[in-house]
Amino acid sequence: MRYRLVVFDLDGTLVDTVEVHAEGWAYAFARLGLGRVNPRELARLIGLPGDSIVREVLGEQALGYYGMIRWLKDRHFMRKVAEGSVRLYRDVPEAIDYLRSRGYVIGLATSTPNYILIPLLEHLGILEVFDVTVGGDEVLRGKPSPEIFLKAAAKASAEPRETVVVGDTEYDSVAARSAGMLSVIVDREGRRNPSKSSADLVVRSLTDLSLLL
Repeated sequence: MRYRLVVFDLDGTLVDTVEVHAEGWAYAFARLGLGRVNPRELARLIGLPGDSIVREVLGEQALGYYGMIRWLKDRHFMRKVAEGSVRLYRDVPEAIDYLRSRGYVIGLATSTPNYILIPLLEHLGILEVFDVTVGGDEVLRGKPSPEIFLKAAAKASAEPRETVVVGDTEYDSVAARSAGMLSVIVDREGRRNPSKSSADLVVRSLTDLSLLL
């Protein structure tokens, strides 16, 4: 099979933001008096849509506060971006250069909404890297629904069977496989048992994509 499109997840895959996002949600919950939650408990949920995170942690009734929660969380996140607390993983440039040299279309599909996504990509200097992007506010159903990856493939005029999805969570791999795409999980810290992962392949670095594609 000759793949044409490689779609990346963002948080935890290309940028080291999982802890920053988790801290932001915890900050917002505390500011609104909705409870004190350890950011470590929230880290496992990063990758889900924001409303799903709120529902999982605080319950359905807390969704009535979602607009304010989201505003506080996003403000906290962008402040951290401005402070330089958000960075690309070191293996990203080499992996992107390899894919470009082989003629792959490069996409990005993330639960992060576009009003945060685009300024973040511009700040990191990688907006022009992507041929197509899909933010979380462009779909009705977030991960683990396959909708976001199917939309990325449609934007790139690629078939699901021609698409590889690279992420870091089971939300990514479940969504990708439901879409009929090849799922690759990057596990930089070696914490996953590949035989128990829902992904088709598990790699330790994005540079390992050169061995697969």
